[in-house]
Amino acid sequence: MIGRGVMERVYLDNAATSFPKAPGVVEAVARYMERVGASPGRGAYRESREGAAVLRGCRDAIAALIGAEGEERIVFTLNCSDALHLAIKGVVLGRVARGLGTHIVCTQMDHNSVLRPLRALEQIGALRVSFSCVEADGDSGLVDPGVIERAIGAETALVCVAHGSNVTGTLQDLGAIARVCRSRGVALLVDAAQSLGHVPVDVRALGVDLLAFPGHKGLLGPLGTGGLYVRAGMEDLVATVREGGTGSRSEEDVHPDEMPDRYEAGSHNTPGLAGLERGVRYLLERGIESVRAHEEGLMERFLSRVGDLEDAGFRLLGTRRMEERVGVFSLVHGALDSGEVARRLEEEFGVLVRSGIHCAPRAHRAMGSLADGGAVRLSVSCFTTDAQMERALEGLVRIGVSARVPG
Repeated sequence: MIGRGVMERVYLDNAATSFPKAPGVVEAVARYMERVGASPGRGAYRESREGAAVLRGCRDAIAALIGAEGEERIVFTLNCSDALHLAIKGVVLGRVARGLGTHIVCTQMDHNSVLRPLRALEQIGALRVSFSCVEADGDSGLVDPGVIERAIGAETALVCVAHGSNVTGTLQDLGAIARVCRSRGVALLVDAAQSLGHVPVDVRALGVDLLAFPGHKGLLGPLGTGGLYVRAGMEDLVATVREGGTGSRSEEDVHPDEMPDRYEAGSHNTPGLAGLERGVRYLLERGIESVRAHEEGLMERFLSRVGDLEDAGFRLLGTRRMEERVGVFSLVHGALDSGEVARRLEEEFGVLVRSGIHCAPRAHRAMGSLADGGAVRLSVSCFTTDAQMERALEGLVRIGVSARVPG
């Protein structure tokens, strides 16, 4: 144990949600709650107009961050899971309305936010939905674009790819995958939960059709925020999955077609989006390249100690090539359960991490860690320090050595 006093709490679970948040996020949320309070689009008075301005400002900041055609291409959702649900089920419902069956391609590295909706749709036989889950390399976690291309068939409407893995940190080659999709006339949905805010993402340069993202992870905003980028023209393929009040076209009982109202219904989490705008503005001001450089330094520090971790009985999951990953590291110990490692890291070293399957069972199966009950995961942010990373590495080595299987 380090010292006997009150230890600094070292938060390394940023893949679940970022902490701390960007400067000004808390204040933006509090200001809206204390001084504005109104629901955007539900009144002509100043406070309601100010709420509408918050929504526009947040959309504009996100559009600038990802290179979207305009702020109207950003649809707000409850979170990233909700955005993925909208994209997947919207495509399926759009196909059903035209009397077409739907085949979807996903990968072993996908999160349950993709896998569970696909399984649920597959079980409704009348919808004629099927999916293929293509394999990832068991060492790196990378998916060969050629394997995706071979999985595409006559009824394939959508390819789903997790840009950054929440288990291994592996970054897929989106440009190559997008070229495959474009050549086969199939839409590409990207789960950017572990990449947006950590690495540069330009949806138009990459050729992304739909991009789902959380507001509370790399974008440094509050929980309960997220969104979906919808490329211009994709609204012709993605049906709505919920309808209701929008504050626009209130004289009609048919949901509006205009973006982004087409996919939004009900009152927004405007206080949360006020905070999210502040988080995204911070990233724009600091620069994603600067954030990436900082996190690469942390990754380099971690990867330089992999030999020590292996000597202590750990196995690192996924690629060791820094240019192919984000700052998410998962480890399996030969003698210790991941939950025990996480418990000891907190109790003995004040380091907070996540253990288990991480809602990605197929990724763990691909990495050979499912039978081990998953892994212990450390994940960084742009506010993680070298000293905090060193604390975690020291703790892992000490814990691992103390329980290492002899021989």
